[in-house]
Amino acid sequence: MSELERIQGLLKEYGLAAKKSFGQNFLINEGVIKAIVKGMDVSSFDTVIEIGPGLGSLTLPLSKQAKRLYAVEADRDMVKVLTDLFKGQENVSIIQSDFLRFDPDSVSQKENRLILGNLPYNITSELFEYMLAKGFASAGAMVQREVADKLTYVKGKKENTPLGAFIKASGELTLIKEVDSSCFSPAPKVDSAFIRIDHKKDVPFTLYPVVKALFKDPNKTMGNCLKQSPLYENLLPVLKEKGDERLSYRARQLEADELISFASEILSLSSR
Repeated sequence: MSELERIQGLLKEYGLAAKKSFGQNFLINEGVIKAIVKGMDVSSFDTVIEIGPGLGSLTLPLSKQAKRLYAVEADRDMVKVLTDLFKGQENVSIIQSDFLRFDPDSVSQKENRLILGNLPYNITSELFEYMLAKGFASAGAMVQREVADKLTYVKGKKENTPLGAFIKASGELTLIKEVDSSCFSPAPKVDSAFIRIDHKKDVPFTLYPVVKALFKDPNKTMGNCLKQSPLYENLLPVLKEKGDERLSYRARQLEADELISFASEILSLSSR
């Protein structure tokens, strides 16, 4: 039985259909599924947390390698199917929750957990921010292909983002697999990519809002961006008095580590 046939069979058996409100596009390409599971080194982590398992396309192979797997699903209908699928499998727990309301610390330690999933594209940024705030040893995510490019931070690149800068400063992003829209059912309107992020260095997430402020208008200098920020505009005279040349640069023109250093200085000044 192919993965598409398995998915179609479950939908028919339970009288269900993919829901746009949950961003449901079920992964059906067996080759892509195998590449993702292999690329994430599942067995090397104490705990695996899957975001939005849906009908278990990734959950099934993950469960064969994971020491402990928590599948966090917001859709009650999907939870019913998953509960039936994994009944009696002791290393798998199905949790009904919006992932943004689920605390990974309640089931694992950040140093030993892998978080991954086929993310709803409409809340990709929020999910990444939450994962970074909570911490992880490694994370994997299916995202729009253009988002994967935006998250891959390279000094000077016009598409650079604050999220990409924070990821670069604290970890290493690698592309596991480019994924064509035909690999899903129903097929989305965009192509996708599965990326992996490995934690390398502790960077306080309290710096992230400052980095976002520095990127407030990517085409303006960081000095002008700070001028637009009610939280940090009062620091401009101090920074100008110090002759800080960074104010004349656009955020994307700095290395990620340089951005984090600047954000740290700004946060320190703002707390005085």
